[in-house]
Amino acid sequence: MHNLIHDLALLVAKGEFLMLNSDCQSIPKRVRHLSFVSASASRNDFSSLLSDLSRVRTILFSINDENTSESFFTSCISKSQFLRVLDLDDSTIEVLPREIGNLKHMRYLDLSRYCQIKKLPNSICELQSLQTLILRGCLKLEELPKDIRYLVSLRMFVVTTKQKSLQESGIACLSSLRSLIISHCWNLEYLFEHIGQLSGLRSLILVDCPSLISLPSAVKCLSSLETLILIDCENLNLNLNIEMEGEGSHHDRDNTRTHLQKLFVSGLKQLLDLPQWLLQGSTKTLQFLGIEDCPNFMALQGSLKDLEALETLLISACRKLSSLPEDMHHLTTLKTLSIKECPALCERCKPLTGEDWSKIARIPRIMLDDELIKSSDN
Repeated sequence: MHNLIHDLALLVAKGEFLMLNSDCQSIPKRVRHLSFVSASASRNDFSSLLSDLSRVRTILFSINDENTSESFFTSCISKSQFLRVLDLDDSTIEVLPREIGNLKHMRYLDLSRYCQIKKLPNSICELQSLQTLILRGCLKLEELPKDIRYLVSLRMFVVTTKQKSLQESGIACLSSLRSLIISHCWNLEYLFEHIGQLSGLRSLILVDCPSLISLPSAVKCLSSLETLILIDCENLNLNLNIEMEGEGSHHDRDNTRTHLQKLFVSGLKQLLDLPQWLLQGSTKTLQFLGIEDCPNFMALQGSLKDLEALETLLISACRKLSSLPEDMHHLTTLKTLSIKECPALCERCKPLTGEDWSKIARIPRIMLDDELIKSSDN
């Protein structure tokens, strides 16, 4: 994917894009987007090329080369005061210079797989124009900067950290946040209680957080949330022990519930069924429901019939799930049903002979173990 984006940039930018290599003698004034490669980063005479980078708006600095000096990188940053995009994906530079806080026009900062970095300079929190911050795969990052709450324009935040809790992280203060992805946080046991303050959050994705025990109860108040994806959080218990009914008027309850469009859970060993709080606010909005590799998942609730907008239902590797709800026929909007690696359930859903076939026969597209059993095109 990264190469595809790179090739597209070359095509679209044409003369405005330059990949610096050992043959480059100068940077044309027309150039707005620079890509550094390993061969160029270690050149002794490179400083002369960096005399004026004030016109540069994008720097791709994905150099996996231990010979690349921090002073070289700092020089690039210091001379690119109008930079909008900085991509350091897979870089081996161990320290991010504090000068990065001077890039007041920065919109996008990608530190993906910045494997050696243990601490980010707090000056990164001075980037008040920053809209996207990606820290995916920063496995040695000990903690987030203390003033992260000052990133007032941040809309997308991808986090990997060694912290056990994000309670004091300040993420709850990021009022512009639309997408929060927390991945490969192997020590993380708890998020942050005031997650409900993220009133504009539309996407919450948790991936490979094996120590995470529960979600904060305020997650039910994310009324703008459209996508919830939970993958490989093996100790996560989704039962929030909250009572939705009786909390204020019906109108108030509806406005403070999630209104999901997509729900996907995978690798949740603690999951026995889908908690009511996940579905109750999404009966008119949920279009995609996927449950995968949940070895103890045993039942789809009867409340499934209330999902008035559901179009796709995916069930995979849930071996204890042995039957479908009796009222499956109420899912009149369901267009695609896919079931695989669920031996008992697949047997019951076989055309004509299966005990559950009558429940699903009207669905236009049905797949069992990746075999197309029924298609409206047939």
